Amino acid sequence: MRISVIQQILKPTYDYSKVQPGLEEIKAMADENIDACLGFIEQAAKEGADLAVTTETVNYCLSFHDTRFPATDVYGGLDSPVVKRFSSAAKKHKMHIVAGLALTLDGKTYNCAVLFDSKGEIVGVHRKVHLPAGEEIHYANGDRFEVFRTEIGNIGMLVCWDLQYPEAARELALGGADLICCPTLGWENIYGLSRAYENSITIAAAMANWNGLSGYCDPSCVVDNMGRILAAGPRKGQAVVTADVDIAKEPTPQYGSEHFYPSHSMRKTRFSQRRPETYRLANLPLDEVPLYRRYFDGEKKDN
Repeated sequence: MRISVIQQILKPTYDYSKVQPGLEEIKAMADENIDACLGFIEQAAKEGADLAVTTETVNYCLSFHDTRFPATDVYGGLDSPVVKRFSSAAKKHKMHIVAGLALTLDGKTYNCAVLFDSKGEIVGVHRKVHLPAGEEIHYANGDRFEVFRTEIGNIGMLVCWDLQYPEAARELALGGADLICCPTLGWENIYGLSRAYENSITIAAAMANWNGLSGYCDPSCVVDNMGRILAAGPRKGQAVVTADVDIAKEPTPQYGSEHFYPSHSMRKTRFSQRRPETYRLANLPLDEVPLYRRYFDGEKKDN
């Protein structure tokens, strides 16, 4: 399977402290980024990609500090022109696409990853579950992690901050995903490679770029299910990063485990030796675990 992740320089929209454009002007600002993204998808198709992954919210246009307009008035739904453009691209190039898009669904706006199949049909939508500080101004939280069965394999999706949480990737791995596609504005190898390794799962992360990454961020990459980078983009500039990977290939057992446990796969070994009955704090409500008291008990008393 050939995967292309798109590292795109997203053109800034506007500085709300200096200019306050009208709603129609704001909506038009996304077009240049979308046009560029579709151009990169065409390049990926020429490289023979079976799947292309875009960066996060390629149709982003509303400044986080601009609250004059509800996001629901700015971003359309699954029948919007931008969705139709990505659907047409998938059908034209006969490839699967995971597009990072801001979308209004069921009356709320979400930061989404949308999976299109090679016929241009929507296979699934992931609504970003974990929102970093500031995003909640415009976006609502998603509430589930789903695995979608496709002709090219079992695919799960996360968006940016989702991947910071081991539980998110683990949910997809336990659901049978062989590949996690992650449109992002904040990929870091330090946790990204760990998510791939600890879950024995391939990850394709498409990272945005603003003419150079910050010191703690890393370029777009495709990581195999042993946590090894197969291909990566540059620290500066744009790129279509392409790698060939068999996402269904089982990872080789390690640490001699194959001699003590009858397994041909490290994924099977890790799964079979989990002890979920001992993870007593992992699924408790936040306010019932000791760490909550460290950070929030004082705030409750102050209030």
